[in-house]
Amino acid sequence: MSYIESFVIKKDEKIVSFVKLHPIKLILAWIGGILGCWLFFIPTINAIKVSIYYKTTELVVTNKRILEKYGLVRVYSDEKNLDKIENITVNYSFWGRIFGYGDLCIQGTNRNNIYFNVVKDPENIRACINNARDNYS
Repeated sequence: MSYIESFVIKKDEKIVSFVKLHPIKLILAWIGGILGCWLFFIPTINAIKVSIYYKTTELVVTNKRILEKYGLVRVYSDEKNLDKIENITVNYSFWGRIFGYGDLCIQGTNRNNIYFNVVKDPENIRACINNARDNYS
């Protein structure tokens, strides 16, 4: 059971979608870590940091809010109610368009933005959020 499911989700909330990070950063970090291990293991340490970030990041869309959680020891958690969302922006890079990943920026009424960086299929996530907003009661 994830951190968000254990500690953050309320009893009357249902998870609509788990947002998955795309593994491209993880793969590139480990390729650099293996090829650059002769440089005082700095690229390998970076690959380990990217792996921890990849494994401990949770991005969730529920029927009432959007939740994000980062970190293993020092945990950062943020949320935004669906009725406070004004705009959802999707950004693809050239390689992101080819490999199927992109960035999402979810803008709220108080300009407190939530960023989902390097996620799989961001258009599907935007559609899922808009669908949850339409069904929000």
